[in-house]
Amino acid sequence: MRPEHPIVLITGASAGFGEATARLLAAQGCHLILGARRVERVQALAEELARTYGIKTYAGKVDTRDTSSVNAFVAAGAAALGGLHVVVANAGLASGLHKIWEIPDEDMEAMMRTNVEGVVKTIRAALPLVRESGWGHIFFIGSTAGHATYEGGGVYCASKHGVKALAQTLRLELCGEPIRVTSIDPGMAETEFALVRLQDAEKAKNLYKGIEALAGADIAECVRWSLALPEHINIDELIVKCRDQASHTMGKVNRKA
Repeated sequence: MRPEHPIVLITGASAGFGEATARLLAAQGCHLILGARRVERVQALAEELARTYGIKTYAGKVDTRDTSSVNAFVAAGAAALGGLHVVVANAGLASGLHKIWEIPDEDMEAMMRTNVEGVVKTIRAALPLVRESGWGHIFFIGSTAGHATYEGGGVYCASKHGVKALAQTLRLELCGEPIRVTSIDPGMAETEFALVRLQDAEKAKNLYKGIEALAGADIAECVRWSLALPEHINIDELIVKCRDQASHTMGKVNRKA
């Protein structure tokens, strides 16, 4: 039932985990539907990967917080490529490091609407098309913050606990259908994540000082591996941390001098 060249939809594909996953799956021969708010970046990426690997690509602007934007993007991408098999619900963010009683509405709403509502809206729009194809795989990109909490991260942790709950629920709801469900939950990873959160390049760089953090390509490999496994195997959840991070939070991190 698995197609030779699956059609994969990736949100948040302009950088980080999304871009790395697009690059690796393109090299595997997957066709790609790439979306992000920074549409120029995903368009350039789609053109590059189509040219390099001879795959079909579609790139479009999508704001996963907006229902009409998500619906239009998913429908246009599936129509352009002729279907949909795999969804990587990657779009997400962290905004600030606020105590719960101090967090501004704009930071709280950005995280909850993107990390939770955006994931629901993406899957809600894409799942009928995956079902229609007769085979599929849904990936959630969660976080170790969905397994623990830390000061200043209350709302972000709540949003990633929400992602974990969504992944576990969808796994139950799709049991018996030929669609696998996987949550990949990274720990410390050096992408644009910290820069977006802290809005300070030096602070973002110092967060990873002295450790060999995960990279986007590491999480992309987790997606590739899970997708490539025999059909009877479902990786429900992958918690992925660099060797220097022993705890789900930064409570136990080995920093080299």
